[in-house]
Amino acid sequence: MKLLLVLTLFFHSLLSWSEADRSRYEILPSDPTTSTITEDLFHTVINRVESLYSSEFAAQGILVDFNADWNVSYFSAWAHDDNPLLYSLNFWGGMARIPGLNEYGWAFIVCHEVGHLLGGTPMNSLELYAWGSAEGQADYFAGAHCLKRYFTSFPHQGEEIKLSHKIENQCNENKYCLNSAKAAISFSHVIKYLYRDTPNLSLETPSKVNPNGSILKSYPDAQCRLDTIFESGKCINDFSSLEQWVCENSVGSRPACWFKN
Repeated sequence: MKLLLVLTLFFHSLLSWSEADRSRYEILPSDPTTSTITEDLFHTVINRVESLYSSEFAAQGILVDFNADWNVSYFSAWAHDDNPLLYSLNFWGGMARIPGLNEYGWAFIVCHEVGHLLGGTPMNSLELYAWGSAEGQADYFAGAHCLKRYFTSFPHQGEEIKLSHKIENQCNENKYCLNSAKAAISFSHVIKYLYRDTPNLSLETPSKVNPNGSILKSYPDAQCRLDTIFESGKCINDFSSLEQWVCENSVGSRPACWFKN
């Protein structure tokens, strides 16, 4: 009887803790959140990005399934190789409900997953993921290519993100740069929510990480990811195709905190 009581109290405590701390690993559709991504916008952004790159997927001879489930409460978005010519891009609603996320950040997340398939080199150096662009390259593609297409075709209509004068001056009225800065700030809420011990992030304090070689088997550090998104928006190369869209050694190039020529 004593053992049963102890076990009962243990599981009651565990359930109470889990309910109180459930937001650490899931957000239900019914949970309150400051994210402005509704179920409709969740699907709309995904469908828009899919439409923007359908011709590129076809030109490369690959089939891509966009799988989106608003009702899944967990935090994930990922690309997967189902076979050499079939890939899937997958999105769970919990990710879109992370507090602080808006259309800028959600469009970036969707664009990042497309970047694994169309971002080109450098590729992921892990054997199981060698079919896809490295994480830093997917971030760069999202800002230098995909977000530009997205907001050119679908101008943002929601609440704006206020940028500091310093960041606005760096963009010098370049709308692509401004959009990438806003996407980086929105996405920073995701990073800080998922990784609670992340130091303060700011576009005004670039990463000082200086690796010996390109980071190709993991994510760059959090600040470096924001730097990549922001810098990619400054690239002035043509994003109408997948040819010569990367800025190699000029304004808008990939930051040294993860990429080495």
